[in-house]
Amino acid sequence: MAAENLRLGSRGWDVVHRPPRFEGYLDRASVGPGERLALQARGAGPFEVGWYRLGWYGGDGGRLMRVDRAVRPSVGAGAPPPAPDPRSGLVEPGWGTALELTVPADWPSGIYLAILGTSSDRPAAVPFVVRPPAPGTRTPAPVLFVSAALTWQAYNGWGGKSLYSYNSSGAVTASGTRAAATVSLARPYEQDGGAGYLWRWEYQFVRWQEREGREVEYCADLDLELHPEVLAGRRLIVFAGHHEYWSRPMREALQAAIDGGTNVLFLSANEIYWQVRLEAGPDGPARRLTCYKSAARDPITATQPRLATCRWREQPLNEPEATLVGQMYGHVVRRPADWIVLNSGHWLYQGTGLRDGDRLTNLVGQEYDTYFPDLAPAGTVLLARSPVAAIGATPGEPGDLPSPPVQTATIYTAPSGATVFAAGTFQWSWALDDYGERAYHGVPTPLDPRLGRMTRNLFDRLGDGPA
Repeated sequence: MAAENLRLGSRGWDVVHRPPRFEGYLDRASVGPGERLALQARGAGPFEVGWYRLGWYGGDGGRLMRVDRAVRPSVGAGAPPPAPDPRSGLVEPGWGTALELTVPADWPSGIYLAILGTSSDRPAAVPFVVRPPAPGTRTPAPVLFVSAALTWQAYNGWGGKSLYSYNSSGAVTASGTRAAATVSLARPYEQDGGAGYLWRWEYQFVRWQEREGREVEYCADLDLELHPEVLAGRRLIVFAGHHEYWSRPMREALQAAIDGGTNVLFLSANEIYWQVRLEAGPDGPARRLTCYKSAARDPITATQPRLATCRWREQPLNEPEATLVGQMYGHVVRRPADWIVLNSGHWLYQGTGLRDGDRLTNLVGQEYDTYFPDLAPAGTVLLARSPVAAIGATPGEPGDLPSPPVQTATIYTAPSGATVFAAGTFQWSWALDDYGERAYHGVPTPLDPRLGRMTRNLFDRLGDGPA
């Protein structure tokens, strides 16, 4: 990406984070070169669409790829969201196509935004991923960054329903609460002017790795099910931020990559927590996300128990995420905590000057992972052990908090030779780049060059460094 980031940048992607005048969504979360995208939009009167690739670009943070003008919205600004399906809670607007685009072959893989409107009329952001060309057409980049589209939609309350009760309204559904059992990917994000959780968790890491000139390509998490070939030929797969919702084909594809010798970084927490099912919608495959969060409520459990949408660590699955990740979800952090170094002689800390007991300020936040020795792969090593002030676990929840609650970071080597590192915090990227608020409960995470060196060590040894 070093050559790509020498191109002329633009800041037109950086829209004001306030309620937009327009809303929109695309008919797929991930698209390959030469494939078609369809934009559906709601708003008052014609608007512009600027298509941007996000990166570094000399600090501008994005590059304008194309502009479409005088686009007419699919429906007017007053068109209401449809009523949720009374059983599943599904909200799917089906506005109709406002604009079609065939992705040019020369658009590099990356995270992209379609910006609807202009800077003077509260524009909206619509994120998507351009994944790399099909294998066999060129040598894949050694590093693959995976964006968390499914987790973003699980928390998206647009239209009155998400997979959570706290931002769902209306009647109780088949989930047993106001939360939906199924949500649609074919709807706008309500967060951050339509950008979902891009600004919150992932964009800082995108800026860092492209500023560093790392050889990286991109996909969405659902590509692990729809296009598992995107994993082929990689040395390193990177997850940053929040990757909570996983289908069985997604998990099996990642496990197969590890078994084949591919390294993995979980610069994140609360990964592979809920099993989900991806289902087709009117606009194509994998456009609906189903998670009852209860094997007892999921109608598929009786006939296909391996596909029950509950926690991976629960019956009838009994597949704790720690067996792949090396550790697993602890709980919610009450306030950010310092990362406390352990085993400072490990190569992760080379060149940082850090010693056991040293601290990285406010690096552990929102949620954290912790080490379960009976579940972790053989030879798992702890690289941080940080006491946290945690919000209490739900009584009887599988994997209740250890006492006292503690965040850990782990690393292990699989029988294939693959290395899997798990940071156990959402906030790794916040110490790498200064974009955005980068604070939890008003407590900021400062930039820390030592964490930058740690991240370089991971990439150099496991990713695009010398083989």
